[in-house]
Amino acid sequence: MMVCLAVMAPIVSAGVTDPNIITGVIHVNSEQTSHPIVVNGGLAEGAKIFVDRDTFFYGDVGAFEGLDYIQTVMDDKTDPDVEYHVIINKPGTLFLFVDNRVGDGNASNPPVLGEGVMNWAIEMGFEVSPFAINFSEPATAYALPVSDDPNTIVLGPQNDGSSRAMYTIAAAPAGWNFPPVVEGVPSSAQVAPGETLEINAVVSDDGFPDPPAAVAVQWTVEAAPSEAVVTFDPDAYSPQVEIGFSELGEYTLKLTADDGDKTTEKIIQVAVQIPEYALACTDWAEACNDSNRGPSSYYKPTSYMYIRNHSAPRRRIQFISFDISELKQAGKVFANTYLTMRRRTGHSHAVMSVYGVKEDYEMLSLNGQSWNTLPGLQNTPAPPMAWPIAPETHLDFSKLSNLLLEYGPNVPAGNAWSDSPTSAALDEFLNADTNGTVLLMFVTFSSEDADFEIFARDHDTAHPDTGLGGIQIRGNMMAQTWASNPSPAINSNTTQMLSTLSWTNPPAVGELTYDVYIGTGEPNYAEPDYGYDVLATGVTGNSVSLNGYPLEVNTTYYWIVDAYDSGTETLTRGYVWSFTVLDNLAPTVTVTEPVQYIWLNNAGDPESATVVFEAVGEDDGIPGPLTYLWEQIGAEPAEVVIDPNDVDMITLVLPETGTYDFSVTVSDGELTATTGAQVFVGQTPCEAAQAKPDYVQNPADFNNDCFVDLSDFAFFAAQWLECNPAMDAPCR
Repeated sequence: MMVCLAVMAPIVSAGVTDPNIITGVIHVNSEQTSHPIVVNGGLAEGAKIFVDRDTFFYGDVGAFEGLDYIQTVMDDKTDPDVEYHVIINKPGTLFLFVDNRVGDGNASNPPVLGEGVMNWAIEMGFEVSPFAINFSEPATAYALPVSDDPNTIVLGPQNDGSSRAMYTIAAAPAGWNFPPVVEGVPSSAQVAPGETLEINAVVSDDGFPDPPAAVAVQWTVEAAPSEAVVTFDPDAYSPQVEIGFSELGEYTLKLTADDGDKTTEKIIQVAVQIPEYALACTDWAEACNDSNRGPSSYYKPTSYMYIRNHSAPRRRIQFISFDISELKQAGKVFANTYLTMRRRTGHSHAVMSVYGVKEDYEMLSLNGQSWNTLPGLQNTPAPPMAWPIAPETHLDFSKLSNLLLEYGPNVPAGNAWSDSPTSAALDEFLNADTNGTVLLMFVTFSSEDADFEIFARDHDTAHPDTGLGGIQIRGNMMAQTWASNPSPAINSNTTQMLSTLSWTNPPAVGELTYDVYIGTGEPNYAEPDYGYDVLATGVTGNSVSLNGYPLEVNTTYYWIVDAYDSGTETLTRGYVWSFTVLDNLAPTVTVTEPVQYIWLNNAGDPESATVVFEAVGEDDGIPGPLTYLWEQIGAEPAEVVIDPNDVDMITLVLPETGTYDFSVTVSDGELTATTGAQVFVGQTPCEAAQAKPDYVQNPADFNNDCFVDLSDFAFFAAQWLECNPAMDAPCR
C-alpha cells in the first residue's frame, strides 16, 4: 500500500479568536413557557440544541465549532407568530440550521423555502452555506452577513408541520477563521479494474488567518487491500487528480485542506470492482405443441412461463428477447454472464438448455408468433404432439447457435431465486451481436414429465439485488484482457482431422503471449496448469497446432488460453472452452431435377433461356454446416455466369442453344460430395421435347412439329395415293 505524506508549514498568526457576537435574544409572540438561551462560544459536539428537549448536536460540528449559538424552543416549530429578536454587538455572519424536512417533508434534500414557508428568510437574503452541520435531524446551514447597525435581527416563524425540529441560530464575528471549503469530492465511487478515478475538487478559503497563505492540499490512503498501490496524477498535492488502483477491493482515501490554522477533511470510499449489470427481458412467447394449445397458437403467459416435456402431451419451448443496446459500449465486453430466475415448481431431474437464435432470424416482435412461425423450431410441419422433445426432431439448428448454457438438475423451486452457472458461450453470443437485440430459446430435453415453471416478468416479485422480475441476464461489463472467439466454437462438434486451435487476441498495453492447456475433464483452478496437458507456452500469435496431440472419438475436450500482457505485467486466466470429437460421415447431395430440357424465350426473353437448379445436401452436422459450390463443366455452348454460386438453389440465364453441364459440390469442412446437372436448350419447345431420350413422335404428327393440326392433314393429303418409289409393282 502506498501512503502519501505532505509537510505543511504552520501559520502562527490568526484572525479573530473571540467568538462572542450574540449578546441577547428576545422571544416574541410565543405560546411556550420555555424561552431561548444564548450560549456564548458553546457550539460543539454534544451541546444541547433546544431548551425544551434533551436533544444534542451529534458528531463533528465542523466549521461551526466554538461559535455562539442560541438554544431555541422546539415547540415553536409550528407557531405561526413566533419571532426571535437576536441582539449582536459586532458585524459578522448569522447562521440558521434548518431541518431538511421543512417545506416538503423530505429529509434527503435541502429545505424548500418560500411559498409561505419561511418567506422572510429568503427576503432577508439567507443563502445556503458551504459548511455542513450535524444537527439532531438532517439539516442545512443558511448564512446571512450582518452588521451591528441595527444590532437586532428579527427572525420569523418556521411554522411547518412536516419538520421535526425548530431551526437553531448561530453567529460568527467578522474575521473569524473558517476552515477551507472543499467541493467536488463524492463520498463514494466505483471504479472498474484498469480505470482511473478522476476527481476535480475545488478548494476555497476565506483568507484567514491573517496574513493569508495558500491552502495546502494532501491526498492520503487511509485503507487499501494488501499489496495495493495507489497512484495520484499529477501528484498527491493537487485537488484535481486521476487516481489509479492496482488491485480489486475497497479503498478509503482522504483529502485534507489546511489553511494553516484549520483543516477540512473529505473521505471517499472507493470500490474497485468489475461493473455488474442485470437486464430484464423485453418480450417473450411460448411455443406450444400440445393438447391444450396447438402449434398455430400464439401464447404469451402473464403469470408463469412453462418449459415442458410432458407425456400429457405438454410440449412447451420458451422464446425470450432482451435489449442489450444500452449496455454495449466501446472498449467493454460482456463477461461472466449468467441467468437469474425464480422457479415456482418443477421436477428436480429436469435440465434447461439455452440456445441463441442467429441474428439473421431474429424477430423484431414476438407478438402473434407460434410454434409454426418461431425460428429454430421444426415447423414445416410441426412434429407430432406425442413425440418427446429432442434436438434432432424438434429443433432447426441452421437458425440456432451452439448450446449456450445448461442449468440443472436440482434447480431450486418453491419460489426461490437462483442463478445459473456462468457461460463463456453466452458471453460470446452477446458480444457477437450487432443490432442490440438477442433472442434466446429455453428448452428441456429431459425425460418425460420434466418441466420448469418460471415466474413471468410482470408477475414476479422483484429480485432483492436487481429490483427486476422474470428471467434476467446478469454479469459484468469490463475491458477485455482475455482471449475470445475460440475456434472450434464453444460446445461445437468436430472430428479427428482438427489440426489447429485459434482465438481472437484482446487489446493490449504491451506484448501479449499465451499459454494453452487442454484436457478431458473439469479444470482444477488451484493448479497453474488446471491439471491439463500443456499444449504450448509463450505463444505470440492467435493459434496453436494440435499436431502430435491425439484426439479420441466420442470425447469432449476442454481448453484454456491464458494471456500475459507485458505492458501491465498481468496474467489473465482464460475461460474454459470445449469441443467434442465425433466420427464424420460424408455428406450427400442430389439435384431435384438434374436433367432439364428448355428453349429460348421460356422466360420471356427470345435471346435466352432460364433454368433453375435446386441441390439438396444432407450431413451429420460435423464438423460444420454444409457449404455449396456450383460450377460449369466446360465452356460450351457458351460460358455462363453463376452468381451466387454458393447457395443451394441457382437461377441461370443461358444465351445459346445446345447442352450445358454443371456440377454442385457440398462440403462439411472436411469431406465433400459432388453431383452433376445438365440442361439442353432448344430453339423451340418442340426441339427441346425432341431432345428427350423418351420422346415418341405422335403417329399423326406427319410434319414432326410436335403439333397435330391441319398442317399435318395437308401433309397427309398431299401424299394421298402416292406410290413408294421403291415398290416394283404398279401402284394401281
